[in-house]
Amino acid sequence: MKNSRIKILILAAFVIFLAFPAFARDERDFNCYTILVGKSASADGSVILAHNEDDWGDNLVNVRKIPPHNYGRPRKIDLGRGGFYETDGRTNGFLWIEVTPQEFSDSFVNEYGVVVASDSCPSRETKGELTDGGIAYMLRRIIAEKAKSAREAVTLAGELIEKYGYRASGRTYSIADKNEAWMLAAVQGRHWIAQRVPDDEVAIIPNHMTIRQIRLDDPAYFLGSKDLVAYAATNGWYDETKDGPFDFKKAYTLPSTDLLTDHNTLRLWRGLSLVSGREWPVDGDYPFSVKPAKKITADFLMAILRDHYEGTPYDATDGYKTGTPNKAKFRTICTATTVNSLIASLNASRPEPLSISLWLTLGKPDTTVFLPMYYAGENLPEGTGLGTRTHDDAVFYRQHFEDAEFKAARGPLLNTYVLGLEKVVEADYGAKIGTLKKETDAVERVFLDGRKNFETVLAALYAENKNAALKSIDDYVAAAFNQVFDLTKKLLEE
Repeated sequence: MKNSRIKILILAAFVIFLAFPAFARDERDFNCYTILVGKSASADGSVILAHNEDDWGDNLVNVRKIPPHNYGRPRKIDLGRGGFYETDGRTNGFLWIEVTPQEFSDSFVNEYGVVVASDSCPSRETKGELTDGGIAYMLRRIIAEKAKSAREAVTLAGELIEKYGYRASGRTYSIADKNEAWMLAAVQGRHWIAQRVPDDEVAIIPNHMTIRQIRLDDPAYFLGSKDLVAYAATNGWYDETKDGPFDFKKAYTLPSTDLLTDHNTLRLWRGLSLVSGREWPVDGDYPFSVKPAKKITADFLMAILRDHYEGTPYDATDGYKTGTPNKAKFRTICTATTVNSLIASLNASRPEPLSISLWLTLGKPDTTVFLPMYYAGENLPEGTGLGTRTHDDAVFYRQHFEDAEFKAARGPLLNTYVLGLEKVVEADYGAKIGTLKKETDAVERVFLDGRKNFETVLAALYAENKNAALKSIDDYVAAAFNQVFDLTKKLLEE
C-alpha cells in the first residue's frame, strides 16, 4: 500500500511539472553555475570544482562508471553530425554523470582526476566555420577518455575546436585536476580561449563568458586561438582606439539588456560576495577570479549551490512567504531547472583512494542530500543509474539520445524518488521546506562530520590491503546512498 501511494505521488508530481511550466523555455533557462577553487584557496589543499547543472524537461540523471578500455586498434569516434575523430583505441576509465537526453549537460570525472563540466555562454558569433558538422556533444567525453591532466584536456579541446569548429553559440568548459583548474571558452566556429585559475583564488561562472584580459604569451596561464583579437576587430566587436585594452568577455559575449533579469549578473554577484566577503555593486566590473575571505570547504560550496539570495534585497519570496524561490522573478543559483549538483575535490597529496573525492546530488540540492562518493570505488550502488558499463560508442549514443529504454526503467532509481519529492515540496515550498531541511540537513551533517574518521581508517587499510580498502569504499557509499534513499521515500510518503 505504501509503495502504491509513493508511485501515485511521483506520477502526479511529474504530470503537474510537465503540464504547467513556471516560465518560458528559452535557452537561458538551461543555464548552469560553476565554481573553481585553486588548491591554495581550499581548506585542505584540494583543487575543487563545484557545479549546478541546469536543464529543462523530463531529464534522467543517470550515473554510471565506465572502466578503462583498449580496442586494440585505432578508433573512429562519431561526432554526431557527419564528422569523425580518429584516435588510438585506449580510453580512460571515467565516472559519467549523464543527463539524458541533453546534448550539453553531462559531467565527467576520469581515473586521473580530470573533471569537466560546462556552462552555456552565448556569443556574438553567428557564422562560425564548421567542418563536417562541427563538434559539441562529444567534446567533453573525448576529454574524459583521453586526457591525463587538465592542461592536456584544454590542449586537446582546443585542437578539436580548431579542427572541426564548435557548433554551439558559445560555452565555457570548467576543467580541473589535482593541481590546476581551468576555464575554456569556446565560440561558435574555430575560436577559443582558456585561462588557468590562480592557485590562491576562486573563479565563478554563471552563463556568460568571464575571461577578461588575455596574455597568450604566458602559456602557464593562457592558451587559445592566436587570432582572437584580430578576428574580433574584423567583425566589429573590438576597436582598440575606442575600447582600450582587449577584453575577451566584452568582445565576444552576447550583450545583456537588463542586469537584474539576464539570468547571470545576480548569480555572479552573489557568488563573488559570498566567496570574497566583500560588497560588490550589482553593475560592477567583475574580475575573472578573487581571493577568498577564508579557505573554501565542501559544506561552504554546498551552501552556495543551494542559494536563493536569502537575506538580500533580491530575495524575491520574502523568506519563502510568497512561494518557491526556485521560480521567482530573479534567477537564483539553485533554481527550478537545476537537475543535479557536483562537488569534486582533487588532491595529489592524499593517499590514492582518497585523491578524488566527490559529493553528488541527484536532484536540486535544496531539497535533497549531497551523497559522499569516491572515484576509487569499484561499484556504484544499485539505483544510481542504468545502462552498459562496457565501453561502446554506438550503445552509449543510442542510450543517451534515444532513451526510451531508460525512461521505461527509471522507476527504481533514486533520481526518480528525489524528483518526486522535489515537486511535492515545490508546490508548497514555504510550508514544507523547513520540515524537509530538518531531516536532510541532519543526515548530511553526519556524512560531513564522519568523513574524516572514515578516511583515516581507509588510508590505513589501503596501506595493508588494497582490495579490502576498495570494498570498504563501496560499502561506505552504498550505506550512505541507502540511507538517503530510505529518507527520501519516507519524506515522500509523509
